[in-house]
Amino acid sequence: MSLEPPRPGFMFAPEANDEFFLPEPVGLRIGILAFSGVLVIAGLWLLVTALLLPQAIALPLDRTSAAAAAAYRDNALWAARLGVVRGDLFAQAAYTDADLIWLYRTHGPDAANAARLQRAKANAEAAVALAPVNGAAWLLLAELPPGSGKAAEAKGMIALQMSYFTAPNNASLAAARIEQALASPEPLDRDLQEFMKGDLRQILTLQPEQKPAILAAYKAATPQNQASFEALSAQADPDFGQSLRGDAPK
Repeated sequence: MSLEPPRPGFMFAPEANDEFFLPEPVGLRIGILAFSGVLVIAGLWLLVTALLLPQAIALPLDRTSAAAAAAYRDNALWAARLGVVRGDLFAQAAYTDADLIWLYRTHGPDAANAARLQRAKANAEAAVALAPVNGAAWLLLAELPPGSGKAAEAKGMIALQMSYFTAPNNASLAAARIEQALASPEPLDRDLQEFMKGDLRQILTLQPEQKPAILAAYKAATPQNQASFEALSAQADPDFGQSLRGDAPK
């Protein structure tokens, strides 16, 4: 029997052939380091895009807000490129080209802005592909000048319907959606009329200041769409429906 005193730390330095010996968890350490690296990269990714766009850009609903959004165009485009899979950033990049809507309405097709129009459409399409529930991005796709032919016009109406499907109760989009629907040369289908009825109720209740814009869009619509809008307006609000026909409300 050995009388040699136990060596300090003997319990923490087992022999190599000890059946209870556990090797150092090198794989676990590598995994933790790799995960930490991913978190750092993700944090930098979010930080850079936030620095480029410290405030979110909303869909411009008039010429003034479109001009204001255009000031952030370069930063928004860079943020979308860096965001890669973030549909919200592609939507904001598309919103910075929304001034094209009013430009084309005033001056018609402009070859000088054709490339910018294609970029705006590409960004909006990327936005709805990555974030299909973005009703504002769908509306922008509907509002951007379509190509020539009935197929292009039909594509715009599909985008408008998708805006309704994805954001049916978004009051901020109500007036712009009704204006876009009334601007269509095609007849308003029943589903679209039902959606428009809900938007009209929101405008008359929450945004009465939008009534002049709705009346202007109604007057510029085709006779068939004027008749459809009169019918749905009478169901949504009888007094407003009468005012469209020039009758004095009872």
